[in-house]
This record gives sequence, C-alpha cells and structure tokens, in this order.
Amino acid sequence: MSTSFLVAKRVVTWELQERFAALCGDRNPMHMDVVAARRTQAGMPVVHGVHTLLWALDSLAAKGLITQPLVRARVRFLKWVYVGDEAELTVEDEGANPGRIEVLVGGLAVLAADLTYGEHAVAASEGATSPEAPLEVALDRSIEECVYASGDAYTAPAEDGARMFAALAKLVGGAAIADTASASYVVGMEAPGLHSMFSKADLSFATVPASGGRRALHWEVTYTDPRFRKARIAVAGGAVTGTLEVFFRMPPVEQAGMGLLQQHVDPNEFSGMRALIIGGSRGLGELTAKLVAAGGGVPTITYAVGKTDAEQVRVQIGAAGGRAGLLHYDARKPAAGQVVGLTEAPTHLFYFATSTIYRPKQGVLSGAMLAEFIQFYVQGFYDLCVALTELRGTMPGKLEVLYPSTVFVENRPAGMTEYAMVKAAGEQLCVDMNQYLQGVHVVSHRFPKLRTDQTAGVLPERETEAMDSMLPVLRDLMRVGSPAKGQSNA
Repeated sequence: MSTSFLVAKRVVTWELQERFAALCGDRNPMHMDVVAARRTQAGMPVVHGVHTLLWALDSLAAKGLITQPLVRARVRFLKWVYVGDEAELTVEDEGANPGRIEVLVGGLAVLAADLTYGEHAVAASEGATSPEAPLEVALDRSIEECVYASGDAYTAPAEDGARMFAALAKLVGGAAIADTASASYVVGMEAPGLHSMFSKADLSFATVPASGGRRALHWEVTYTDPRFRKARIAVAGGAVTGTLEVFFRMPPVEQAGMGLLQQHVDPNEFSGMRALIIGGSRGLGELTAKLVAAGGGVPTITYAVGKTDAEQVRVQIGAAGGRAGLLHYDARKPAAGQVVGLTEAPTHLFYFATSTIYRPKQGVLSGAMLAEFIQFYVQGFYDLCVALTELRGTMPGKLEVLYPSTVFVENRPAGMTEYAMVKAAGEQLCVDMNQYLQGVHVVSHRFPKLRTDQTAGVLPERETEAMDSMLPVLRDLMRVGSPAKGQSNA
C-alpha cells in the first residue's frame, strides 16, 4: 500500500476563479454564475478542472519537485471542486519528478494525473492566429451538432499564462500554460459548450519556436457516442497537443407551461388559496405555483438567490391571467423577520427549500452536511411554521402545510445517508407538530424520484412526471383532513 505525501493546499476564492476565467476565457455559467450553477447537477459554482491541474503542476514546480522536462500529463477529473473548498495536492512517493499526483477535497480524490518526463519535441509554428477575444456567451451545441465540428479557440498570450503560473512557466513555457488553459475554453464555451462536463485530458507539451507567435488551440471532434452522451476532441496548439474527453450534461429541467396546466386544472378549484411557496422559482415549487394560479389561487413565490427565475414564473402566471407575489426568503435565516414582508397571511404553505444534495464526502456520514440539511429541512421548516401561525393570529381555520419528503427515506442511493436521515426526521416532526403545535395541519408526502436540476444525470432516466405527482397532492391538501395515498400524516 503506497503512502501519499502532502505537497500543497489552497482554497479557491472568487478572486482566483475570476483570474483563471480571465486567462482562459471559459465563463461557462456553471463556473461563474451562482444562480445558473444551482440549475446544474453540481448545485453550486465549481472550479475549472484545468485550473486545478495547472495549480497542481505549478505547486510541484514551486516546490522543486519537477527537475526534468514535463512532456505529458494524462488527467482524470473525478469530482467537482466547489469554490471555497480546500484542495490538497498529494504525491505517491517523496522525491523529484512524481509519476502520479492526486488532488483531494475532504479526503476524496477530485483529480488524478499521471506525469511523464523526457525531452521536449519542438512544436511547429503553423496554425491559425488566436481570436482577439473569447466568446462572451457559451455555445449550446447538441451532440448531433458536435459531430465532426472543429474550430480555432481563443488562446491567451503566453505572458498571461506565465504570470498566473510563474513556477510552471519556467519549466514548460507560458505558451504551454496558455494552450492548456484554452482546453477549458474549448470544452466550456465551444464544444459542447453550455452543458458540458470535462472528464479526461491527455496532453503533450512541446517547446515553442521563438517565431511561433500567439497561436490558437485548434480543436476537432473526432468521436461521439450518443448512447452515453460523450465525445472526444483532438486539440493542437503552438505548445500542446492531445485529446479531451467530455460529456454532454442534461440541460436544466423545464416545468410545464401555464397553457398545458390550465388544461388539467379547473379554473376555480384553488380559488381562495393564498399559498406561500418556499423555493418557488424552479422545480416542484415552480410547478406548484403555476398549478395554484391556474386553479384561481394566489401563490407567493419565494427565492433565495434566483430572483430572475422567480420573476419569470410570475410573468408566466400573469400572462395567463393569474396573480402571484414575490418574496425574498432564506431558509438559513430567522423566519419571523422575513415573513413580515407578506402582504397577507397565507392559507397554505408549501416547503420546497433545497440545499445542494449531492456532494463529495469521505465516509458514510458527514457532520457538516447533516447540520446543513437539518437547518434546511427540519429547523428552518419548524421555525417558519411557528412564525406563520403567529402572523395568522386569529384567522379562522388552520394553516395547511405540505412537507415534501422522498422515497429515498426507504430506498437510499449511495452517498445520501444524511439527506435520507433528515427527511425521516422531518416526517416525525410533522407528526409531532400536528399533535402539539396549535394552528397548523401538516401533511408529509413521499414523492417518487422526479427529474430535477440536481438529479438529472448525464444519461436520461425514466422518472415520474412532476405534474402527475404534484396535482393529486395539491388537490388533497385543499380538502382539509383528506390526505392522499402515499402521504404520511398524523
């Protein structure tokens, strides 16, 4: 069994994230936009994989651990690194010129690379000149549009690469760093572009002739496999050649439009319902807001960061003749001070607050994840119900509440121990609230697996249609005291 030795560690701040994006031109929203990133499987902005690679190589060089010319790096991007994570660079053996390196977050490998040393070849100077500026918006190419696609990618000046990774530049040159950074641009901005996921890279480094100039990294898609939504891209620049392997991520899940929902809902069946929908800017929350409005009710859509998304939902409702309100709400903050912004007390509460569910972790249980999930799905829910009962005062009837649970409580996918534990605790809380908390009637419902932004993987799966799951629950909640089949209620 080999022993790993720590070489360096760092935390990627937003300043570092911005510096690398400025170098390579890769401003894919998955990296640079907090709101857009939450609509991906990652759930939060992630660090460019190539940035992690170049930092690792630069750290080796700065520590004097590369003493021979580095001629090849075969890299696997294993897991996402989130902005703010602490990453650790390790080598299998102490000494110069390590053959294998790993970058770890929380004890888990997020990047692995095999390095080869030798004599550099001299690169040819032919090739297209780099575009003066990168694309401002990532292209959205389907796998069909990528078949045999090719182009010349934006590639930064060699001096820019050398400035950001100075130790590495002394060994491979600034042009090789710029070419390597451009590989991130190819994947994140051009092919596939918007819905991309970088899987592997096999890169060879060469010496650039003095007259080489600033050459674009030329790329060409050489292989696609629609069954697994993957592709291989050949790249060739002034100082780097090699191949990139990528996946086409599933795009964000779009909920049904108002026109379709109005075909399934009586225009008056939810009249009189004033629904506070926590997390109503997307997913089941968005769908519920539209269903309530289609049935003559008035939803108030809350958002934590996705104000634009929430406003778009309200616009869709308004265009169909309905009404909806907006409220900024953060489930991690005290509820009482936030609900005072409501123009009228709600008759119903739908709690779709969501944290980032899938995260790398070491071991079966993560105390930090468990604590965060408890705040979102247990403490935050309870505090909000208490605050709303106080806001309602002497209003007649009880506040009708839906607590969405999941079949994962019984059938847990690997790595979801904390989520399943907390949802089970939330179900128990609902039972006790019905017994001991005045003024509320809480229904918990175990929803089947539904395709959401975070659960949508690389490959499409068969999942229950969200409307088919949500509409019966909504109707039964409207009928006080008549829970639907599959609900858990005291």
